[in-house]
Amino acid sequence: MINFIERIKSYSKRKDAADMAICAWKSADEEVYANFCKRIDAVAKGNTSVMMDIYLMMWDCVPPEALMMYNWLSDFANGKDVSDIANQQWAGQYTETIARCITNKCLWIGINVKTGMVELLTSPKSELLMVHSETPIEIWNRLPQELRSYLIGQLDMFMRNSKGCYLLSKLERKMVYQFLTYISQIIFLSYAVFIGGFMANLYDRVMEKKEDLAYCMYHFVVFDHGLSRMAKLLNHLLNSEEVDHGDILLIKSCVTLLVNRSIEMGAETKADWENTVERCNPEIWKEVMFALRKIKGKRGNKKVIQSLDDILIGDKERIKLGILLFLEENTEDINLAYLLKSLVKSDKIKASTRYMTFHRAIEQFSQRHYGHDIPQKRYGEIKELTLNGSQMGNSYTKAKRIIDRWTDYFINNG
Repeated sequence: MINFIERIKSYSKRKDAADMAICAWKSADEEVYANFCKRIDAVAKGNTSVMMDIYLMMWDCVPPEALMMYNWLSDFANGKDVSDIANQQWAGQYTETIARCITNKCLWIGINVKTGMVELLTSPKSELLMVHSETPIEIWNRLPQELRSYLIGQLDMFMRNSKGCYLLSKLERKMVYQFLTYISQIIFLSYAVFIGGFMANLYDRVMEKKEDLAYCMYHFVVFDHGLSRMAKLLNHLLNSEEVDHGDILLIKSCVTLLVNRSIEMGAETKADWENTVERCNPEIWKEVMFALRKIKGKRGNKKVIQSLDDILIGDKERIKLGILLFLEENTEDINLAYLLKSLVKSDKIKASTRYMTFHRAIEQFSQRHYGHDIPQKRYGEIKELTLNGSQMGNSYTKAKRIIDRWTDYFINNG
């Protein structure tokens, strides 16, 4: 399998390439995507087949080291002899890193999700996903009170039904609670170090294998408010009469995760989530609003990723043929400004379209790289100009000639 994390070191370029590829695919496969959305909506009615398909695809992306760890945990939980496995690298190349982090409270594990690199550090770095070990008491005390109460109830029920456990004192029971949270911390650290490899495999799945399901998931989450739509599905499940206290806690935890991740990736804003939960169950509403209180919203202009098919108006195939002719005849970067002006004047693209949205779409369509600084600046200069003034210099005269010619072309051929 090709490792795109190694092939393209720049995360932003890799992300832009994937975003554009997904948008172009969706424009060409509307029916496939529409069917995926119907299957997602069917989850609320009890049909979870799409979730199983997604799970199986994701499972295929799990790194071999993580699978080894899952098998080790499964054998341990089922009471099997794990002495042989314990002497092996149960978390692959990261076993020693996790062990050192657990035994040295001053150390942190830093995971660069963009490159997959994992390293031990003495202090957190803002650009990395940082995790570190805590004592059992610290872990237990940091759990939400509602979750602690639920876990205590479940563990007490389990111990009452277990031979000998009912003789444990209150202090011994508390030690059991803390021990289990410590085990969960080990599992959490192990999950964290595998994130980079998992994301690399998933990216390869999207870009190399070009699976429809992977494309659908990507577009759904990144461009179609998928995470907030999933929150509405969870709200539907919460309103059913078949959920117990444990289900409620799980749903609320999932909603908090959806809020955090959607804003982190820029797929949703705080305002989007406020609108989403207006008609949701009060439990969902409280969970979302509490999560929003702790999140810093992202400011600035959001990068818009759209394919050429997304922004063209009219006979798209004929317009794209004309664009290819234009690009063959006008090879300098600056001419992209004149191309956009021609398309806007001929009503083939909305005047509100940003230059860089158009530029990225052209690069994806033509499979060529163009510098954007010069054409973006020139488009800003000519956007509101009629170019009819007698005092215009030679460059503007040339621009007007190109724009007029191709405006006529697109009017007659689009």
